[in-house]
Amino acid sequence: VFDALTGIPNRHSFSERILTEFNRSLRDSYPLSIIMGDIDNFKLYNDTYGHGGGDECLKSVAKSIEKSLKRPGDFCARYGGEEFIIILPATDQNGAMKIAEEIKKNVFALNIPHEKSLPSQRVTISLGVATKNTGELISHEVLLKMADDALYIAKEKGRNRTEHYTECRG
Repeated sequence: VFDALTGIPNRHSFSERILTEFNRSLRDSYPLSIIMGDIDNFKLYNDTYGHGGGDECLKSVAKSIEKSLKRPGDFCARYGGEEFIIILPATDQNGAMKIAEEIKKNVFALNIPHEKSLPSQRVTISLGVATKNTGELISHEVLLKMADDALYIAKEKGRNRTEHYTECRG
């Protein structure tokens, strides 16, 4: 099921896909990474450029994220509002961080003006990355929470950043 605005899969599709990929990673003993991304200062963007402008921004960012994913099994969805979620099967922490950095760079390169977003005055994205390593006994819900926590740290540290859960613990 696709998100009507952005044309990428929606949260419902993500919910189904994460279960499939999580179980496959357990069965086939490979790591699984999730990236949670959030457009920085999006409420201010909507307030400044209107909801029509916000819709165009969401479409552009969604397409940019999609283009950043190279492998057929990689999956991105609109998670809600200005949030996106990416599933990276058979991808360890280093691989997931590389892809997250690529997404961040590609969104920045869209060069969408955002006068209220300092310091760059253009649309940026913050990303939280979490990885379930082979043999690690955590649920997909915990993995999702880890990505969300890492995203929160990225926002807290100034936005337009990528943080991995293990890097922001303790």
